[in-house]
Amino acid sequence: MKNLIWPNKDTKVFISMAINPGNTGATLHNFLFKIYKLNNIYLPLRVKKIQHAKQILKNFIFQGCSLSMPYKEKFLNEMDKLDINAKKIGSINTVLKNNNKLIGFNTDYYAAKELLKKQKLSKNCKILILGCGGVAKAVLYSVIDLKFKKIFMSSRNKNKFNKINVKKINYLRWQDKDQIKFDIIINATPLGMFGTLANKVPINISKKHLPKLIYDLPVNHKGNFLKKFAKKNKIRYISGLESSYYQGIKQFEIYNNIKVNSKILKKINISL
Repeated sequence: MKNLIWPNKDTKVFISMAINPGNTGATLHNFLFKIYKLNNIYLPLRVKKIQHAKQILKNFIFQGCSLSMPYKEKFLNEMDKLDINAKKIGSINTVLKNNNKLIGFNTDYYAAKELLKKQKLSKNCKILILGCGGVAKAVLYSVIDLKFKKIFMSSRNKNKFNKINVKKINYLRWQDKDQIKFDIIINATPLGMFGTLANKVPINISKKHLPKLIYDLPVNHKGNFLKKFAKKNKIRYISGLESSYYQGIKQFEIYNNIKVNSKILKKINISL
């Protein structure tokens, strides 16, 4: 890119599509593009209608696309090919365009698996996953593959749970979720995310039911109820920013066919 105006006619474009986009992905990818001296740019797009998102997916010239809610499950059938994890989960968050073919991946699965593995918790821990959407399913398969044995899911829409074809997963009614003690609570709903959902509380945890770990997937730079609750009660906490960071690194590697060096990772200036 030396002596060239950037961006230019050869710049490769990477995008994200969400109803309520943030800048976390753009910050991470554009930082890595600069570090690796790649003539690339990443742009987050606010796309409110599914038909518009489909048009962008099919007609816009891009090399990679990150998908957020509600597109993770709805665009599964738009793909020409799915990687093994995306196929079993039934949800994608990463699209690679290769020779005009769309290939779907799920890096949410990778992030959840890596982050939970680092906690070194007993496989007998009792886990509650809140939500049954695309992210929740990615997390579910990660805890299954990590060999956790006691897994519960709770959602306001039981029909979504019924469509998840996994044995030995227990369903807990949404109105009952506050009444039982769990070792690990995973919030895979949008409740607590920045914007209009920032002050929404996905679960009320009593002092006698304190968990060992809260894994809170909604991204909120200012922090939300669960983060403050975890800090106050000295509970281990994994933020949505940290999860977004892990899935974004994997995404970058898929997009650019590059394994990110561990020394580079230490340079990334993102507040987790």
